[in-house]
Amino acid sequence: MVKRYFLTEHVFVRDRHMDLKNDRAIDEYILGLLKQGNSLFAKLEDGTIAGLCVNFAASPVDPQNLRNYAFYRQDPNTKDFLYYTAKLQETPNLWSIFEEDKVFEIKMLAVLPEYRRQGTATMLAQKSKTLAQDLGYRVVRMDCINPYDYKIAERCMLSCLVKFPLHKLRGPNAPFIKKTSENNTCVRVFVETPVKQDSPKLTDLESMFE
Repeated sequence: MVKRYFLTEHVFVRDRHMDLKNDRAIDEYILGLLKQGNSLFAKLEDGTIAGLCVNFAASPVDPQNLRNYAFYRQDPNTKDFLYYTAKLQETPNLWSIFEEDKVFEIKMLAVLPEYRRQGTATMLAQKSKTLAQDLGYRVVRMDCINPYDYKIAERCMLSCLVKFPLHKLRGPNAPFIKKTSENNTCVRVFVETPVKQDSPKLTDLESMFE
């Protein structure tokens, strides 16, 4: 469900024309997120899953662990997708900004087409935010790339901390998505923290893309 209804609409997957059907590396990555046990499902009365929200409580070592995993992948697009995910995960570095050991990430929202436009995605994101609070996480993060997901973050009363174009995220040798690409959309990083901070310790934008 994540691959069919979330990743197929992901700007990186569309930009690289990735075929995810038999990509075991992506399967293992998604399973690793689900095994943490923080993801939520929206079910109908008959048990049918109408939507899900993949959540992950990330520590500062997780991006490097993901890079280490990506290093051994054979497919260059799969490798770059994982590198891209790791880079986005630490841009900006919320662990340092808010001095937290872990940040609760609302990572992937997927709803079956027949149940969209009924508030299912917003409900899942809101319940994920509540789950994070119940588990004691002080910072909730949601990275919004697609043209509709930032509206969900706004409905959940998350605040946009920073916004930047995708071509600013660079791989080892070049941007993951070219500046001229039609998929060079903006990333909005939304957060919720228990205390309003007038001036969080954000470095200037350019320094985030070294």
